[in-house]
Amino acid sequence: MDLVQFFGYLRQFNADILVIGVAVWGLTAVLKRTLLKSIPKKYITLLPFVLGILLFTAYAAIAGEFSAGAFADIAASGITCGSLATVIHVVYEQFVRKQTKTDVRTACVKAVLAPYAELSDEDAKAIADAMEKGSEEAEELLRAYCADDTALALSILEKTLSTL
Repeated sequence: MDLVQFFGYLRQFNADILVIGVAVWGLTAVLKRTLLKSIPKKYITLLPFVLGILLFTAYAAIAGEFSAGAFADIAASGITCGSLATVIHVVYEQFVRKQTKTDVRTACVKAVLAPYAELSDEDAKAIADAMEKGSEEAEELLRAYCADDTALALSILEKTLSTL
């Protein structure tokens, strides 16, 4: 089976949309965190669709399906790839990343405060949540665990949690 036959096989089951959509999602995530860090979010929103069209056009050219009359269909398929990438991103952010981010923040609080006291997961989560809301509430919670070094612990936690 050569490359063109393989692409034809993918196209038969619309697996090409799935593969390119996942590639667009991954590429978008990498670009957002590296080269396009300083670009406003309103422009980044269009990135999956542009990448979808570009990648699907390249795929169509390689598969030998590219022609001037077929560009509307190719662009529509590229937009479908961008839409799939957007759905994957939303599902990832809502169900995977939020949960992981919370767990990492809780673990950081426990690690930073380990010299002062052993915290339960609930207490560490409460402190991490308080750090997001403001330092006054967090300072009150920290006072119970590290009375003499509250300011130092607060400063370390602020710097640590702001990087996540």
